[in-house]
Amino acid sequence: MSQHGVFNHPLPERGLVTIGRADHCTITIDDPKLSREHARLRLGDKLELVDLGSSNGTRLGERLIPPDVPVPIAPGDILSVGNSLMVIQPAPASGRPRHLWSHAYFESRVEDECMRAGETGRAFAVLRVRAEPESNADVLVASLSAYVSAAHVIGCYVPGEYEVLLVEIQNTPADAFARGLRESLAAAGVRADVGVACYPKDGRTSESLVACAGARARPRSEPPPTSAVTGGVLADRGALYRLRPLVERFAAGTIPVLILGETGVGKEVMATMVHDLSPRARRPLVRLNCAALPEPLLESELFGHERGAFTGAVQAKAGLLESANGGTIFLDEVGEMPLSVQAKLLRVIEAREVIRVGNTRARAIDVRFVAATNRDLEGDVSRGVFRQDLFYRLNGVAIVIPPLRERVDEIAPLTKSFVEQVSKQLHRPPPSVSTEAMTLLEGYAWPGNVRELRNAVERAVLLAGPVILPEHLPQEKMHHMVLPEDSQRFMRAGLPAALFTPKPERTNGALAHRRSVTGRMPIVTDTPEGKERARIVAALERCEWNQTAAAKLLGVSRRTLVSRLSEYGLTRKRTPHS
Repeated sequence: MSQHGVFNHPLPERGLVTIGRADHCTITIDDPKLSREHARLRLGDKLELVDLGSSNGTRLGERLIPPDVPVPIAPGDILSVGNSLMVIQPAPASGRPRHLWSHAYFESRVEDECMRAGETGRAFAVLRVRAEPESNADVLVASLSAYVSAAHVIGCYVPGEYEVLLVEIQNTPADAFARGLRESLAAAGVRADVGVACYPKDGRTSESLVACAGARARPRSEPPPTSAVTGGVLADRGALYRLRPLVERFAAGTIPVLILGETGVGKEVMATMVHDLSPRARRPLVRLNCAALPEPLLESELFGHERGAFTGAVQAKAGLLESANGGTIFLDEVGEMPLSVQAKLLRVIEAREVIRVGNTRARAIDVRFVAATNRDLEGDVSRGVFRQDLFYRLNGVAIVIPPLRERVDEIAPLTKSFVEQVSKQLHRPPPSVSTEAMTLLEGYAWPGNVRELRNAVERAVLLAGPVILPEHLPQEKMHHMVLPEDSQRFMRAGLPAALFTPKPERTNGALAHRRSVTGRMPIVTDTPEGKERARIVAALERCEWNQTAAAKLLGVSRRTLVSRLSEYGLTRKRTPHS
């Protein structure tokens, strides 16, 4: 990780640690007198330092050590690398072993970090560590615990597979951390794949980050899922499949399409369907996550830039709009686009031409626009954070994809498809799903929608034998969920029923229309607002207004609970007047 000034860097008990100026080093120091790979520390039964043939050398005390020769060192020795001084210090004694948290707790911590990052703008990362089956579990856990500092969180995904939450760490350091961890594990005799997912670049929810890190930890010999969100199965069944005839009609033209729906419902799959059913199917479908890049990089990625347009622009580059010429541009999370970029995008849509950053000459383009968001864009327009004229331009045809809790009939076929996909990737026969497990799956609210379902199924397949049972599902967050027939008994016992207790009415599919729906989609259609509000208050009171604990009790994500608190005006640590 790139550092300036005085800093501490935790070292593993065993393994290799590289020091240098390059981003891929375990410890990256921004010192012009350091070589890209300057030196290497070997930690274990003995402590050794090797100078890797650096330009300016490495000193142990006052002595210049020869290159490529391991030199024994001891805690307290002063090392000089370039203009920097390093002192190896023993770690403080710990009276208790490192705690490995459950997957449910780990997910809740990631959820909390997503909420904080959305408010503060700070970045963090999620890692998945997948060891080879023959690895020594004790050595793996010990090496992982030694390498990851106490500031971060380690969870157990399944036996032999672990997850790490790196708090307040940027994209490049997260990759460097993962490389260092992989090297450290290899030095301890553990071969492992490490996948990294960074907020917001790779996702803005716990479900998306956990899924992304898990996919990237998959060995190269295993085929990746056909879709990062849903495995592609939504295009073949359920709500999106039933929409196909309607999509075929408007896909033939060039009218912009706006896809609305909660995170994880399959908006990317719908965008792919629109492109594949259009005359542009043989041309590029270019995807851009508008929330993944800061404003200057977003503008450059979208419109392109000329050489010297800004620091780091060493050569001219065509933007994604030019790359999609003749095809389709998919703007995911378009509601996160800064206002300044919105104005420039509006000009592109109206004029059908793009101007690269650092140039004044317009280039004609022929692009079909498909956009998606989980935000209430009409509300954003009224608050002045999204341009009304751009909203009308993008909203040629609006498609609202309902959440999974309103498509209960799709849960069983989706589960079966995910079981088959994951089992094929693991080269094992697909397990069956017990009736009890399917009852839990169909009764749960799935606040993370199809992506959350896929994550749960993947983990269940890893844990299960020939049959997936309730204990293979994330019962930590599902066991509070109450089925409809038990609701009244639960309430008579003086306990709050789950927020999504009644199974929602089954819908015939998503809604396609010329104007978008005003206001939020209802969370529970057959429960009076007052009863839902009372349940939230009861859960908060029982948990002493701890929102994370109350969300678990209600069987929903913390972000969903916070949204409802805001909607009902439950903002203080007391029961508001009715």
